[in-house]
Amino acid sequence: MVVVSLKSTTFLEFSLSPATWTLQNYREVFNDPLVPRYVANSLLVGGAVTALTVLVDLLAAYAFAKLRFPGRELSFGLLLATLMLPFSATLVPVYLIAARLGMVDSYAGLIIPSLAGPFGVFLLRQFIRGIPDSLLESARIDGASELRIFGSVVLPLCLQPMAVLAIFTFVASWNSFLWPLLMAQSAEMRTLTVGIATTNTQFTQNIGGTTAVAVLSLLPMAILFVAFQRYFVRGVLAGALKA
Repeated sequence: MVVVSLKSTTFLEFSLSPATWTLQNYREVFNDPLVPRYVANSLLVGGAVTALTVLVDLLAAYAFAKLRFPGRELSFGLLLATLMLPFSATLVPVYLIAARLGMVDSYAGLIIPSLAGPFGVFLLRQFIRGIPDSLLESARIDGASELRIFGSVVLPLCLQPMAVLAIFTFVASWNSFLWPLLMAQSAEMRTLTVGIATTNTQFTQNIGGTTAVAVLSLLPMAILFVAFQRYFVRGVLAGALKA
């Protein structure tokens, strides 16, 4: 893909020879006023979805793991059952709700429907269940409220699984295509994946320019993984090895 992005727009033959490489495709990408907007939209939507998803899932996971309320196990079972529903089964009703609420072609429509998911709740709940109840009871005896316990005790202990969930969520949001395609009616609201797909049409195809944008779209993913790699590895291995 990198080699193709360095070829001219009339590229027809694959070759690794640097003699045929050119930066023209990247110049055209940076000269296109819509590409920075696509990147900004993807960063904004991905960052907002990631931050809010981690927060909402962590609150729900804490309630399911440590609080006692009627119907807790039934509610959690119903939540896990939604994992078996394919995205295509909920696409139409969710779109109709978003349309009736006036969220089409807006950041609210791109962000709000993706704020929480059963996978994140399950992941964090399993980790929070491992926190000793005696630790929370000690905080309650000292007069701490549930919100204070959540912010001062539970939250610092959940940084590793939160980092894992943040990586998965941001990658999924960054690579999301179908939902942004439905929500973004105008070019200014498109995310990068939708922008790449709509660059080529039936009659005009710029292979070099498309692959150049695709290469640039990989950079945030690489930076994110390098920054959170140690948390990611620790989170994946948590519970797999005995001390």
